[in-house]
Amino acid sequence: MQNSTLDSSFVNRLKQILASRYGKGLQIRQLMDLAELGTSEDPFTRGRDLHIPIRVNGSILGTAVVPSADDLNAEKRQGVTQLVRMVLEPAMYKWYLDQKEANLVELNRAQLNLDNVRLFGEDPLPSIDDILNDNLEVLNESPEAELISHLIHLEGRSENTNKKVALQLHELTGRWAFVPFNDIKGQLHSAQDIAKMGAMTIFVENVENLNPAEQELLMDYIAEERSTEEPLLITSSLKNLDELGKSALNSNLVDELSVNCFEVDRAPLTTQGLKEVLELFFMKDSPIDA
Repeated sequence: MQNSTLDSSFVNRLKQILASRYGKGLQIRQLMDLAELGTSEDPFTRGRDLHIPIRVNGSILGTAVVPSADDLNAEKRQGVTQLVRMVLEPAMYKWYLDQKEANLVELNRAQLNLDNVRLFGEDPLPSIDDILNDNLEVLNESPEAELISHLIHLEGRSENTNKKVALQLHELTGRWAFVPFNDIKGQLHSAQDIAKMGAMTIFVENVENLNPAEQELLMDYIAEERSTEEPLLITSSLKNLDELGKSALNSNLVDELSVNCFEVDRAPLTTQGLKEVLELFFMKDSPIDA
């Protein structure tokens, strides 16, 4: 499998969650011998390792292997399987489409005729813009969820789509206002000024355009732990992290952006999938019983 799948923030975040929740690692393999699986979609154990087939629309695209998983009980094995499939099914299907259909490389942003493409069902594959425009009620089912961080960075090739994902994160957390940073930056002179804005979302579009003073202001704000009654900062950029690292941005700020970076162009292409992945990435986990 290409590095574009293995190195994505989705997969890296999945590995972090498996390690923190279950103390387990993850390997992703492109399946070479289909005969060994037959038609089964169920996870199976080989030696001490848990093998999870990744199947979409009847086609097995690969397997996820969780080494030394024999000490997990049935409930935890099911939890691991659900997490892995939630992230890898859309990610691996996108990789498959990229290989088979060169004209779908920019699937999420291009205006293409997708009548002959299907994903997770029989309906025509929607664009992420369609999902976000038409299904707000599904994305808004979990208000006032607590975030893992007060700085989230969106990386994507469309300003419009980046902003829409930012709005959905805002809605998921039930905050009272969504305000572009450029509209209020003249009022903000210290981290305390930001904190006083309350439980709102501040959207910093094209973060690479911040001047040094503005960068320092944001760094001062995120340097301390923040409560749910203080602003969430959502930054965005059309540039990837490597490109931002070569820009005029402070290297420490780039490091902070990389911690909770969401690759918008790799977002799942189902409404529920998008909601679940946003929650998976950015909402605090409920304690898991030992």
